[in-house]
Amino acid sequence: MRRFYLTTQKKTINRPHSTSLAPSLERQESSQNQSSTSSLSVSTTPPSATFETLNPEVIFLGNTTSDDNIDFVLYSTQDGREDVFESSDVVFVGDFSENEQQNLDYTLPVSPQTTPPSERVKRVLVVHRGQVLPELMAHFCDDGLQDVDIKIQLVLPDGTHEMAYDDGGVVRDCLSEFWNEFYDQCATGNALKVPFLRHDFGQQQWESVGRIIAFGWAREKYLPVKIAPVILEQATFGYAKSDVVENFLKYMPESERTVFESWRSDFNSVDQEELIEILDNHSCRRIPTANEILQELAHKRLVQEPAYVIEQWAKILSPAVLSLQDLTTVYEALQPTVRKVVKSLTFPETMNVHQKDIQKYLITYLRNSDMQHLCLFLRFCTGSDLFLGKEIIIDFTQIQGFQRRPVAHTCGCVLELSVHYDSNPDFSSEMNKVLESNVWVMDII
Repeated sequence: MRRFYLTTQKKTINRPHSTSLAPSLERQESSQNQSSTSSLSVSTTPPSATFETLNPEVIFLGNTTSDDNIDFVLYSTQDGREDVFESSDVVFVGDFSENEQQNLDYTLPVSPQTTPPSERVKRVLVVHRGQVLPELMAHFCDDGLQDVDIKIQLVLPDGTHEMAYDDGGVVRDCLSEFWNEFYDQCATGNALKVPFLRHDFGQQQWESVGRIIAFGWAREKYLPVKIAPVILEQATFGYAKSDVVENFLKYMPESERTVFESWRSDFNSVDQEELIEILDNHSCRRIPTANEILQELAHKRLVQEPAYVIEQWAKILSPAVLSLQDLTTVYEALQPTVRKVVKSLTFPETMNVHQKDIQKYLITYLRNSDMQHLCLFLRFCTGSDLFLGKEIIIDFTQIQGFQRRPVAHTCGCVLELSVHYDSNPDFSSEMNKVLESNVWVMDII
């Protein structure tokens, strides 16, 4: 095996057709070069000498022009010439032998560099009300949005732009509408949802949904809490941390859940005919005898069937969502409760009698609200149907008569209430009409 060395040398001509074998490297900084680049300069052979043979094992490769100032000498390692270069700046070129090991201790790994928020490019995404699901997915098919400062402009069904300025509230409202449409059109289940495969959704579409998940968490700490935790855990961590059977029971309808829970507690007391019918709906081909079948059905529905969706989401969520160590705790923190919402209300320090009455009406209304109305109230005040820990500031107005209505500012999480309500039923009735109308227009800048 031969080893070759590539080096540059300064040539001294002692006699015709002879060169010196003492290599040297001279780097000269050109003061006239505006780009501040350095040039490598060594003496060269005359133009007529394209190459010269010094001995059978040494070949000198010269340049063909006198303008260039670089030449290369190719040396062989035969006859013990390695000691000539021990003290010189020699660049070794060639294959390593099998006995030689490459030292990569000084090799720096390539790591992605994130752009500072102040230097990010701003982009406005135009989304139409009622078409948030397909249009937002179309925007996030572009994988370059992760380093972009995103603002959202919502467009009303009549084609006019909403007047609201996006300072967080519009993004939260858009995410809430997107996931509500996703639950209805792209997932199945009851309390917990599982994505199902659609013929019009391929790799690009499911990766886009994964980017929206990552964007919502990074921007507003928003997660689709109706998606079964087992699915997001597999996409984020690569394995399921929570109980698959418990997720499966919450995925099922209330009637089927009751039968399965009776089966788990006391197999002999369950209605066998109804149990077999439910198992048949889940493509079970075994006679029910033990709870192992339930574990198998849960794994099939929550792990095997959405495997393709999990695979596409894992490409996005595994490197992006690094702060989700305990997904169950995050889910519990995002779920609205009466206690959380009431504690998030902030009233003026000094209130008169009428304002204190409105305070009582509002707290009573929230304590009597179910989960659906709590989510609607949060979305009306903050833009998000989840509890994101936002403080809701209560202001009082003097609006009365036909113009009396609750007014919310989602960016600042401010709720304006009139003091002209005669009773608690009067207040609750108007609040329900506003929340259940599902026609909210952001017309305040």
